[in-house]
Amino acid sequence: MKEYLDRRLSSLATKDDIEKMRQETKAHFRQWREDDKTNVAELRKETQTVVDQSNQVLASSLQQIKEVESLRDEMKQMAEMIMALSGKVSEGFVERKGEAAPATTASFADLEMRIRELEARLKTLEKMVLP
Repeated sequence: MKEYLDRRLSSLATKDDIEKMRQETKAHFRQWREDDKTNVAELRKETQTVVDQSNQVLASSLQQIKEVESLRDEMKQMAEMIMALSGKVSEGFVERKGEAAPATTASFADLEMRIRELEARLKTLEKMVLP
């Protein structure tokens, strides 16, 4: 190309010069095309690698989401079970409270009677020891 321009300045271009320039231009275009093909192939590989990595990350994220949802469902079931057990425990306390009240009253009466008996024995012992 440079030679051509130099010749152009010095004289008119010959048919051989034009043919040489045409062949050089074709060679440059072929080289650019090959370079572009190589670049496109490399970009495709890089893009595929990025897509594969993204798919792996996405799959991992989806698995984690599924695990979280599973845990959430389990926690919901456990909360429902706890609420049911809480209700049963409350019912059991109410039933036991009703059953325990007479037993507690009876035991307090028994204790009161024992205390009176012990006080009477204490007075008797005091009279014996202290005239």
